[in-house]
Amino acid sequence: MANYYGFTGDVTQKSDVDVFVPELWAAGVYRYFEKQLILKPFFDDYSSLVQGRGDILHIPTMQEVATADKSANTAVDYTANTETDIDLAIDQHKYAAKLFEDIAMIQSNEQLFDKYAQSMAYALAKAVDTKVEALMRTLGTTQALSADNSLSNADVETALGTMMSNDIPQDECAFFVNSLMYADLLNSKAFISAPNSPANFATSGALGNVVPTGFADNSVMNTGQVGNLFGIPVFTSSLIATATSTGTHAGYLCHKSSIALAVQQDIRVQSEYDVSYLGTKVVADIIYGGVITTGNHVKGIEFLNP
Repeated sequence: MANYYGFTGDVTQKSDVDVFVPELWAAGVYRYFEKQLILKPFFDDYSSLVQGRGDILHIPTMQEVATADKSANTAVDYTANTETDIDLAIDQHKYAAKLFEDIAMIQSNEQLFDKYAQSMAYALAKAVDTKVEALMRTLGTTQALSADNSLSNADVETALGTMMSNDIPQDECAFFVNSLMYADLLNSKAFISAPNSPANFATSGALGNVVPTGFADNSVMNTGQVGNLFGIPVFTSSLIATATSTGTHAGYLCHKSSIALAVQQDIRVQSEYDVSYLGTKVVADIIYGGVITTGNHVKGIEFLNP
């Protein structure tokens, strides 16, 4: 049928292109979500084992295998260990939702669209990292700092001694500190000197953009790192408290296996048009879970204000 102007083809309406709305938002939200994560990317990820099914993942804990002396003409003894498991419950479902009146105005403005996508992604990333920080508070091994929100060389040496006595490899560990402790570390030559060379500052614009061995290909891992302390990467997060009250968790030293995480449903974006508001509802959500895995074996230390 011809319209007023004599055009005889079909008119593309908003309902015809709604299919592109979720994909557009999903790409934007997920991109910013990855950039905002600081705590989660470091730890063991079991996401591939829970895709599409199950609410609990049973992770076996393997005990150390015993050794024995071999005697001539004597058969070896085969020892058996009674293994246990750790239950990782997929029990977290977080979402971020916005209602946009006249969605076209938002999506036609790239800068405005990016701001909203970033805001939703930040909310989801913060929710995930909040769960991780709560788990870090249950590592089970605590160490009082010499002073509030301050990590002295003596504090570091004590913590490293604890980890090494438990056969925890240093190159698979990381420090996570609050903003005040990080600021205090700027006074430490062990933190701001080599390998955090001036060349790194000039090229990156950030302090100590040094990639630890094994993380070079993981762009997410590099977003939160602020330097190295005695060869161990240091990350800072605003989710770690800065209060000076006794017992406040001001930082952590963790092995990557101290926390197990699994994302069953990655960022999903859905939308629908609401005629009552003449706008489009956009909801992004994620389903995941996490559990501490230390048990009776020290894999991490909680730094507490004295």
